[in-house]
Amino acid sequence: MDDRQPDGESGQQTPPKGPPPPTIPPPPAHPPAAPVPPSVWQRATGRQKTLLSVAAAGVVLAVILTAISSSGGPDDSTGGSGGPVADSSAVAAAHGTAAATALNELPGIHLSAAYAPYGGKPVTRAELTVTNDGKASGTFEEPVTGKATMAWSGEQLYLKGDKEFWAQQGPHNGHDLTSTGRWVAPEKRSGYHMLDSFGVNAGSLSPKSLAAIVRQVTSDPAVVQEDAGSPQGRRSISYTVDEQTVVLTSDAPYTLVSIGFNPASSRPVTTAGWHGQPGVDTPAVSAGHRVVPVDDGNDGRFANPYLVAVPRPATEKETDATRAAAAEAAAAAVPPSSDAEAARRQGPNFVTRFTSPYLCTSNPCSYDFTVTNEGDAAAEAVLHVSFPGIPDRPHPLGTLKPGQSKSVSGTRPNVAAGTGKTVRHTDYSWVYSSATYGPDPKVGQRLYARELKPDDVFVATPLKPLLANLLDQMTKDAPVTDEEVNEKTIEALRDANNEGQLPLLMTIAASGRLQNPGELAESLSGIDRIGGVRVLQQIAHLVKTDPQAKVWYDGGYKASNGQTYRTDYIYTSNRDGQELRRSVQVKTIESWGKLWPRMKGGAEQLNGEHTKGGGKRQPENAPPGFERVLQINLEPSVGPVFFNASKADLTKFLSGPRYAQARQNLCKPSGEDRVDRLVLINAAGTHEWTDLTEIGVNCRAATR
Repeated sequence: MDDRQPDGESGQQTPPKGPPPPTIPPPPAHPPAAPVPPSVWQRATGRQKTLLSVAAAGVVLAVILTAISSSGGPDDSTGGSGGPVADSSAVAAAHGTAAATALNELPGIHLSAAYAPYGGKPVTRAELTVTNDGKASGTFEEPVTGKATMAWSGEQLYLKGDKEFWAQQGPHNGHDLTSTGRWVAPEKRSGYHMLDSFGVNAGSLSPKSLAAIVRQVTSDPAVVQEDAGSPQGRRSISYTVDEQTVVLTSDAPYTLVSIGFNPASSRPVTTAGWHGQPGVDTPAVSAGHRVVPVDDGNDGRFANPYLVAVPRPATEKETDATRAAAAEAAAAAVPPSSDAEAARRQGPNFVTRFTSPYLCTSNPCSYDFTVTNEGDAAAEAVLHVSFPGIPDRPHPLGTLKPGQSKSVSGTRPNVAAGTGKTVRHTDYSWVYSSATYGPDPKVGQRLYARELKPDDVFVATPLKPLLANLLDQMTKDAPVTDEEVNEKTIEALRDANNEGQLPLLMTIAASGRLQNPGELAESLSGIDRIGGVRVLQQIAHLVKTDPQAKVWYDGGYKASNGQTYRTDYIYTSNRDGQELRRSVQVKTIESWGKLWPRMKGGAEQLNGEHTKGGGKRQPENAPPGFERVLQINLEPSVGPVFFNASKADLTKFLSGPRYAQARQNLCKPSGEDRVDRLVLINAAGTHEWTDLTEIGVNCRAATR
């Protein structure tokens, strides 16, 4: 605004400074096209997603997924699980027909499933009951935080999710946070699944559909048969063709133990609402067409989805409850919120208007600010105003109900008095509310001083306090004048929001125990890749489950010798009065054939021996005195046999003769161990080995 003496010239107010508001990018036309199929046996090599997380404290590392498999050990006579089976194709087809017949007779089926979307997105764990007439009900659960009740009827998905669940569905789908406790019907958007985190027509997962897949796979002349161990206490065989794997008991009565497939290429199972824009070709999938995932490279942003499920027959009570739930959801559901402004109005939303004249010719000058709650919930508010030469003044407004306004007026000196000139200046105002900035007013003050605010990243109001805390932690140690820090932080968080990762970051920040939050913007550069996503999930789970864990994400740990060490993450904690000091390197495995090369690379990184690549992360090295932990995350795409394997299964397989040479990659040439603790995580749990001789690794013997 302009101040001048009574005979001066007029002027106009200068708009307040600050970062531009975020924009919501348009959704892509359709999911990425599938790659050209390679050879038959390259079936489970796409980048899929499993929900894998690490905890500390009591048990070092814990898994988020509850088990969706049962115990049983593989046959070690062929080196472990995965040994070839010599049954003829006719025998395979006969076993498949028997299992399919049993499935067809079921009134419904219960599935404990893990769905891995394409593009490095988090795995969704599902517990579903599906009837033989295509109705479904159950639950979805996201990594670390976020749950929803679901139902399916008439080619439509219905959801009743909490705010953390909706926040992970991306800025195009997750705005309707007020849907908590209500049924919502996700709309079929052009080029999108009804829900990207579970892009399957749940009603098509009926017993008849699974029976059809069992027949297709077991009767295929190219089927590969392997020993699958003894899940559920019965010897089993896996049958694999391209991306489809079914596991059947090896003796009568032949039943389906588990199944894994790409829903986009496994008819009669179908995807949910995948259709493109006019003039845009979408991938054509027919009953006989197979799409094989791309091989395991360093970039998994464009890989196929994958579903792994363990079935059991549903009871009549369960199928009746499913039909009732589907009918209730269809009757009560409302459309999702797709209006960005409507999303902003959820909860309290305070808007300030400056109603004083732009030109002040008197001394003192008067001012008047009006604050209106344009949201849909009441909240307390404090108006802060500042003028040239006058420090910030708080004006408590009390609780403002939706639609209610309160004004603050007063006078301040005319800065042009005695100059004979017109002086242009800016008056600032902002509103603090715990509903926006959280309980600590200093968070709001620091962000205001940096010209940052939660609205710089698009989230609905219920999540703004957590976002404000995250913004503050990432920037508060940098100079207020460092605009580059602001820009990098906002860019990193907007990208994370597009990837559905903000709830994980908010969980980490809320703990207050991330030791290097100032490096977070740079560390987030890899979360569009599956490995980076999994590390982020594990750290969020760690700080949530271990209240004593202090974590350095992406390293940055400065040791007493003055050197800085980096691994995927480093943490300290305390258990029973004993300090834990661990340095963790994480490898995410989407193809079983990549297991040992990735283990070799991770072991070398823990010891500063891996020099490929470049940038700030090279070379990585565990700090002196820290336990070196190599963690292997098994994704659904490794197939149902390995994804559901028990520790006994994995121990027998890893220690088999076929991997004798590969196991020595866990040893240094000097005969020392490269790894102190090996951890494999899959749907069956977290499996740990501190004595590596249990899996056939004897480093000192190898040097004799």
